[in-house]
Amino acid sequence: MEDKKTCVADLASQKDDKLKFEEKVVGLDFEQNITIDDILMSFATTGFQATNVHKAIQEIKRMRQANARIYLGCTSNMMSCGVREIIKFLAKSKYFEVMVVTGGGVEEDLIKCMLPTYVGSFDLDGQTLRDNGWNRIGNLVISNDNYAAFESWFNKTMDELISGETEEYPNSKISHRGTKEYTEENPLILTPSKFVRYLGKKINNEDSVLYWCYRNNINVYSPAITDGSLGDLLTFYNRKQAFKLDIVEDITGINFECLGHRENGAIILGGGLVKHHILNGNLFNDGLDYCVIVNTAVEYDGSDTGASLGEAYSWGKVKSGRTALKVYGDASVIFPLIVYGAFKSKRL
Repeated sequence: MEDKKTCVADLASQKDDKLKFEEKVVGLDFEQNITIDDILMSFATTGFQATNVHKAIQEIKRMRQANARIYLGCTSNMMSCGVREIIKFLAKSKYFEVMVVTGGGVEEDLIKCMLPTYVGSFDLDGQTLRDNGWNRIGNLVISNDNYAAFESWFNKTMDELISGETEEYPNSKISHRGTKEYTEENPLILTPSKFVRYLGKKINNEDSVLYWCYRNNINVYSPAITDGSLGDLLTFYNRKQAFKLDIVEDITGINFECLGHRENGAIILGGGLVKHHILNGNLFNDGLDYCVIVNTAVEYDGSDTGASLGEAYSWGKVKSGRTALKVYGDASVIFPLIVYGAFKSKRL
């Protein structure tokens, strides 16, 4: 029999010796006293997604060292869970300058200033929850009472806005009723970002991400702001004809945010709209200089969420030769580690 295998070398069929690897796989030594810093430093040589977490920390540190303009994108579930408090810390510290969030993310942040969300279970029966006035988000639950409280606050806030007598958006015209209120014939036209900024001011609560974005002049873009409870409330609002949202000005705004002499970086939790909005906006500056994405999606269905950064390179949304990366996993576990390593640790 020809080519009979007689040893390991025969099975290997090595033809060349050009590849060299320096980093040995070494895990955490639990016989030593261990800190969070020790755990994160060990990730560098642990392998798999642990190593990607370590690389993500280093990528964000490079953003900060370069004084890059940092974009933060997140889907609504990040506001629903405890990651909201981490994002609030970043906003309060002004560690990012531009935010892109879904409509659900806007309302979840505001609602939590009124009533809490609770930890439940992934296995709770949906019909039983529905019958008892509860709504499930993964293993979290939120009461219908939260949305009723939000509606009451929102309607009062809208009434003030439409009155035409706010400091931010006064109306110079007198309506047919002899007041300054906006009307269907003379509506108040705001971009979603200006509307979100106003809501952040009016909530006036230091637990709120949007409040700190307002305080620190962080632009918050929400191109699908009406996709959720906010859209429902605007539908129900009895003077909605006097209020218009202009998405064209906002798309121009985010597309031009990236221009200038500074580099641009992105931290994106989740995908879909927020991921694409940030990456596409940076196409106007030949792509991002730095990028970290955290989500669980894979690319095999062609979705934007699952799309690899290799695909982003092909569109010019990330600059060629840059070390952008994606961490595959649940951001509620991964993001606290990344934020500690990139923004709090003195050792990494």
